[in-house]
Amino acid sequence: MDNAPYNFYPVWDPLLRVVHWWNAVTVAFQVITGSIILIFGEEIPDALSGNLINMHSVVGYMFAAGLITRILWLFIGPPSASWRDLLPLTAGQRKVLTDTLHYYAQFLKGAPPLYMSHNPFAGLIYAVFFFLASMQVITGVVVLNTPEDLRDESALLAWHATGYILIILYIIAHISAVFIHEFVERHGIIGSMIHGSKTFTGEEWKELTSQNP
Repeated sequence: MDNAPYNFYPVWDPLLRVVHWWNAVTVAFQVITGSIILIFGEEIPDALSGNLINMHSVVGYMFAAGLITRILWLFIGPPSASWRDLLPLTAGQRKVLTDTLHYYAQFLKGAPPLYMSHNPFAGLIYAVFFFLASMQVITGVVVLNTPEDLRDESALLAWHATGYILIILYIIAHISAVFIHEFVERHGIIGSMIHGSKTFTGEEWKELTSQNP
């Protein structure tokens, strides 16, 4: 099978791909501006600090719009975008989940698990991210609308800072997993989030499409 040709097969719908990159760009901007505010906050002149907070807030609302769209798409989007594709609900999904954990525990030795769209293990991590990101949006909005002289005393500000650290850890894990999917599993995950199609051999695609949902 190693020498079998890989072909492109459609997996991701256009809206999912657009929202994915929208969220990726806005999260990256939030991490950069948040890092500057958190690390250099007291050293930044008031005027510049105010501009940074305004930019962080505006892009935060942009991220919130993308996050809400993606969460809604979990319930009204096509099967590959559905919440049912994220969570290990079926026997087949649970097998891929356990195979994935075993594959990682064996340091990527052997054949990687085969799946069409979301890996169930990654899907669980995405579900956690959706919850964490939602909490970041909520705490950010509340802190933003708290009087400036009370912000530093708000417990939500500490929660927001903790969420920032967890988001960074998620990004590191996500990027690491993407490289594994791209260069070990060889299904073109990066390109698929641009044009919508992953690469499989004909035998792999036949196996995937013959599986029961």
